[in-house]
Amino acid sequence: MFQDNTILAFIVSFLLGWLSGIIPFCYILGRIKGVNLTKVGSKNIGATNLGRSCGPVFFIIGFLLDGLKGLAPVLIARSFMLPAMSAGAGTIIGHVFNPFFRGRGGKGVSTVIGVALGLVPRAFLIAFGAWLILYITTLVVSIASLGLAIILPAIAFLIDDGSMLDRVFLLVLCILIIIAHRKNIQRLLQGTEPKTRLWKKR
Repeated sequence: MFQDNTILAFIVSFLLGWLSGIIPFCYILGRIKGVNLTKVGSKNIGATNLGRSCGPVFFIIGFLLDGLKGLAPVLIARSFMLPAMSAGAGTIIGHVFNPFFRGRGGKGVSTVIGVALGLVPRAFLIAFGAWLILYITTLVVSIASLGLAIILPAIAFLIDDGSMLDRVFLLVLCILIIIAHRKNIQRLLQGTEPKTRLWKKR
């Protein structure tokens, strides 16, 4: 049915992703720990603030769950022959502009990683390796995230991973990630961006 109606297929796929994206896993994990992420640290409901506030175990769980909510809609959409890119777009928009928090969600790095793993798995593995190296050597999550946002689309185009639409879509997503980190970039330039040891509770 969906294959015969392109517009309907895109809408269904987008809604699938959006419904996944609005699930605030890290916020829920924080509440389980007795912490309201909207009132501590950076006040962001993403995995980094969760890790800073609740420790490394919570960071890892939150990171994986936010990644899964990006990956799952893409894989489900493909299994039903729906446009996976549309599912990815819906997930990111739902996560970043979460209606449960007046449009203020996470910055989307974990979720983009999940979407990228579904769309361009080879490029993702290389870019995620770069993320790990940047984080371990600097202990600054924003540097690692910005590095991933630059490296991921570049590698996807370089090794011809995924369709052209998938690669262009990821490029747009990564540009949005960079824009979402504009305050972090300001702090990096000022030398005030904090280091975060995710394996040590702060």
